This record gives sequence, C-alpha cells and structure tokens, in this order.
Amino acid sequence: MAYLLLFIVAASLVYFGWRLTRVAGSQPRTRVIGPDDDPDFLRRLGHGDNPRP
Repeated sequence: MAYLLLFIVAASLVYFGWRLTRVAGSQPRTRVIGPDDDPDFLRRLGHGDNPRP
C-alpha cells in the first residue's frame, strides 16, 4: 500500500512538473529594443533637437 501511495505522489510530481514546463515554454518572449537597435533614433539624435555650433 505504501508503494502505491509513493507511486501516485511521484507520478503527480512528474505530471505537475511537465505541465509547468509547458506553460513556461508557451509564454511569448518580449524583446526590448534599445537605442542601438533603432537606426531612426540614432539618425534623429544628431539633428534638430540640439544642434552644435
């Protein structure tokens, strides 16, 4: 009887671990775009806002 209970607990832990990994894998990953990745930002950086003499 103890082995059956141990098997049920182990199987439920494996099942819940498998479900958690599937949930974590299906979430969309967001990508942060920094100033180095945006050529328009770099182009606007040198013009208009703060012109040099």
